[in-house]
Amino acid sequence: MRQAKERRAYSQSPPRGSPTSGEGRVSLRVDQPVEGCEVTTHAFYRSSDGDIDDDDFQLKFSWSKSISKRCCANKQCARMGNGEGNVVLLMATVDCAVCLRQGISSDTSRFCTLECFRSAWNTHRQLHKISTSKLRIRSADDLDKHKSVLHEAPARPASERWSILQATKTYTPSSADVGHVLRVECTPLFRTGQECGPSKFMETNIVLPFPPMAPARQMVPALGKDDRLTARLRYLNGFRILSYNVLAEIYATRQMYPYCPMWALNWSFRKQLLQRELQLYNADILCLQEVQADHYKHHFQPMMAAWGYDGLFQKKTRESMGLEGKVDGCATFYRTSRFFLKEQYAVEFNEAATDFVASLWSNFELAYPTASNQERETYQASLSRVRQRLVRDNVAQIVVLDVAPLNDTTTAGRKAPLPSICVTNVHIFSNPEFPDVKLWQTHTLLDQIEHLAHSRRVPVIVCGDFNSEPSSAVYSLLSQNHVRSDHPDLKTLSEFVHMSKLTHPMTLQSAYAAVFGTEPAYTNYTGSWVGVVDYIWFSVDALVAVAGLEVHPPDVLQAYARTCLPNCQYSSDHVPMCIDFCFKGMATTTHNAGRY
Repeated sequence: MRQAKERRAYSQSPPRGSPTSGEGRVSLRVDQPVEGCEVTTHAFYRSSDGDIDDDDFQLKFSWSKSISKRCCANKQCARMGNGEGNVVLLMATVDCAVCLRQGISSDTSRFCTLECFRSAWNTHRQLHKISTSKLRIRSADDLDKHKSVLHEAPARPASERWSILQATKTYTPSSADVGHVLRVECTPLFRTGQECGPSKFMETNIVLPFPPMAPARQMVPALGKDDRLTARLRYLNGFRILSYNVLAEIYATRQMYPYCPMWALNWSFRKQLLQRELQLYNADILCLQEVQADHYKHHFQPMMAAWGYDGLFQKKTRESMGLEGKVDGCATFYRTSRFFLKEQYAVEFNEAATDFVASLWSNFELAYPTASNQERETYQASLSRVRQRLVRDNVAQIVVLDVAPLNDTTTAGRKAPLPSICVTNVHIFSNPEFPDVKLWQTHTLLDQIEHLAHSRRVPVIVCGDFNSEPSSAVYSLLSQNHVRSDHPDLKTLSEFVHMSKLTHPMTLQSAYAAVFGTEPAYTNYTGSWVGVVDYIWFSVDALVAVAGLEVHPPDVLQAYARTCLPNCQYSSDHVPMCIDFCFKGMATTTHNAGRY
């Protein structure tokens, strides 16, 4: 057993400004500041004996802002780019000597590079408007000579002055901070409040402006439907459902997305984009994948509750990655003014895999009661390999929602029956080397849905990231109710599941294919892969897909950031899928106050 560290008694701190050789030190790191996004300090105090000690010490923080801006004064400066295509303001370190002499503000006379200063000279020189006598220049030749000096030997910026902001561990920059540099001071204190070492100062990069909103995506009426009819159907009894893989923080790494700068991968920035995006789409039901457990608790659930939604979360069946809450899962939200939660179910594919293998063993014993020990051991070993292949921690959610009564739900003096819908939210295993696992998970899910909903004639909507392209066996099973026997995705699964069992009785259709006539060009758009893996499937015998959210062509997607996803305008490597639905046969019997 590891021996506990001896707890030291509090001691008096040395005189301020006179640190001793035995003092500890502060390690401090600060994230890139972005307008409207909380900037967090990453700090710890290492005592003189080398230990990181949080018991006897605490840290005090103080934030300041540079009085002058540090961004380049050249209006044509490349604020887009650093080779990565995401917005960046370059730090200005070169001052115009003439402006310094004349007291012109550094906000209009400071440049990021000598080359940038040269390119801006013809415009910038108009600011000088001073007499040649003040410049001690006697002729035009001298002026040209002085211009040359400016280009070859620019002044260095003067010492910065700072304006105190606040004394907290975090700080959220405002629009007034854009272009300025922040400075944080971290001072170690004993628990008594006395200083126990020298302060650590850290200057941030320039505060970046929050990027403009991405081009709006329009809800497009389904093929063959009149715009006026589409609007009327939405007005009468429509509801909107959104499916979105939001990219969990634990996967948003520079290794996965090397073209995206770290500040644009930072959760404090991406959650602002997500909030803006989810609000914009105004869905009645949201099926989100890759929602991190701690983010559901501290961000998604409070945010959605404030907007009038209730939600459910199901985390993957594995341990957190390091800290508590660092595991992702599925989250489903529904607007409480439109739906009541009637039933809820969690599908854990690990548990289903264990049950599946157990059933195979039971079938073997029934079929071969006289099998030898060697035959039994051989089959058990093969089942062990199957279970190991199928156990991948994925989960799904199934909810049955009752439609809430509207202002007028009567027909000919009688109360009109209110329908229910079964909504499923799933994230299928992602590894492309395991198509058989994806097929098994999908078939297992459909079997659950058929048992819970279809047998009771409840309309079904299945949303999620299926990690399967339209050419896959998963797509065939969903769209055609079966998989052909020679499909390459079957692999090891066909050894244990008879082809006659890889079917389902539900009549499902991809909502995007129904609205647009085909699947979109992509739903996942990264630097290493582009394709369709996200879908919204629905019961065609009970629901009508009225309209769908268009997917931008790549040139629109990359017009501002000039990179794939994620980037400074798009928080995830997936795009959200959004569909307006109506119940069949209700458009002429239901009259409410409208929806969108």
